[in-house]
Parts: sequence; structure tokens; C-alpha cells
Amino acid sequence: MLRITAVEKAKKKGYHLFVEEEYALTISAEVLAQTGLAAGQQITPQRLDEIRQLCDRQRARERALYLLESRSHSRKELFDKLCRFVPEQTAAEVTQRMEDLGLVDDEAYARRWAAMLWREKKYGPRRIRQSLTQKGFDRELIDQVMEEMAESFADEEAAQQLETLICRKYARHLATGDPKDRSKAVNGLLRLGYDYGQIRTALRNLSETEE
Repeated sequence: MLRITAVEKAKKKGYHLFVEEEYALTISAEVLAQTGLAAGQQITPQRLDEIRQLCDRQRARERALYLLESRSHSRKELFDKLCRFVPEQTAAEVTQRMEDLGLVDDEAYARRWAAMLWREKKYGPRRIRQSLTQKGFDRELIDQVMEEMAESFADEEAAQQLETLICRKYARHLATGDPKDRSKAVNGLLRLGYDYGQIRTALRNLSETEE
């Protein structure tokens, strides 16, 4: 058995727990009230570990709610961020809890994110897929979202969007007639996720319009 030698109020928040004259961990007022810990009590190493895990779960829940209040997160994003503060098992448990509460919804978030990249950022299909992958969405979900958006990528409005983007961002490059400037414009569009066929068609349409 171990002896709790002191429970001292922390400067910022919570309480420092000392066991056998040495600092053991910091606990919240909620955990302190829940466990009834006090100086002079005896405690087993196993019970001390349980309290440490309880504190980790509480800290992870608070961090998760803070992160989700600021913006949506994919399951993988949230898990990775929680792992910076607590053990992986605790991070996984809290991430699952957030998902059970409906605060993490990969399907809805992936669709919203892809639509935003397409409509607002003017990203092409390849760049959208890359961004979804970076956020840690499952490949199956990414394939599903991209398939759902395939018609949008191929319709007349999409062609007009690309032409408008070219006029807005690369008109100066194309106006010089210099092959190097044209190459810069094409490479810029490729980085935005459009394929060469789409770019070539858009450039041809714009050229025909000018004529």
C-alpha cells in the first residue's frame, strides 16, 4: 500500500497529488470529489493507475470538445491530436465516444469538405482526393465521395469553372504568348488537381472564344 501524503491546490486549476512525499499526478476538482482522495489515506498502485486513467479520459474529453467546437475533425484527425496529450487507448476511447455522440461524422464531413474544395477553392478532382486522404478518411469513403461528385466534375458548369479560374489566375501568363508562361499556367492548374485533358480543352475553348 502507498500513502497519500498531500493534496495541494494547483496554481492554475486542479490539485496536485503527492504519494510517499513525491508528486504523483494532477487531478481535477471533479475527480477529487468523485474519488474522495485525501492526505493520510492508503492507496494501492493499481488504484493510483485507475485514477490516472480517469484523469486522462477527462482531459481527453475536454480537449476533444474544445477541438470540435473550433471546427469539424475527421476521426483520424481527432485521434492523432488527442494522442499528443494522452495514451493511444484513451485517445481511441474518447474518439469513439465523440463519434457515438454524433460530434464526429466522417461521411458528412468528407462530403462537406470535398464540396467546399470544389466550389470555393476551385480544386480539381486529384487535389480534392489528395486533401481527403491527408485528413485521414478511409479510402472506401473517399472513393464513394469522389464517385458521387463525378457528374459535377464532368458537367458543363465544371468546364466553365475551370475556364473562369484560368481567366482569373493565369490570363497574364497566357497573354504573353510565351511557351514558358503557358507552361507555368498549365503546371499551376495541374497542382490544383485538374488533369491535362481538362486543361487543354479549357485553353482551346478560351482560344476559340477570343477568335
